[in-house]
Amino acid sequence: MSGPIIITLPAPPTTNNLFLNIPGRGRVMSRRYKSWRHEAGWDVKSQRPGRIAGEYEIDIALPAGLTGDLDNYAKPVSDLIVELGIVDDDRFCKRLSITEAKTVSGSCIITLRAA
Repeated sequence: MSGPIIITLPAPPTTNNLFLNIPGRGRVMSRRYKSWRHEAGWDVKSQRPGRIAGEYEIDIALPAGLTGDLDNYAKPVSDLIVELGIVDDDRFCKRLSITEAKTVSGSCIITLRAA
């Protein structure tokens, strides 16, 4: 893929809300995270984003008004693009940029480029 891959998806939950510690079961994925992954996964698949093999760069534009630290929103996005096969592994990410964008309404915009 020579040009960037641009994906729109629902704003992710913060890293603090991805897993729960359940006595007797250990760490389990939260209901909110499961729901987001399901919805976001179908949204991304419908966009037919393509694929980047090897090293990549990612820009994440989040909607204004989210609470918490910006960097806590990167992990669920990163895990999703790996799960969907858009990139091989998040260890190949060579640059990550995350910003709150007033022009983004309710969704986040992901831009991926080969590094």
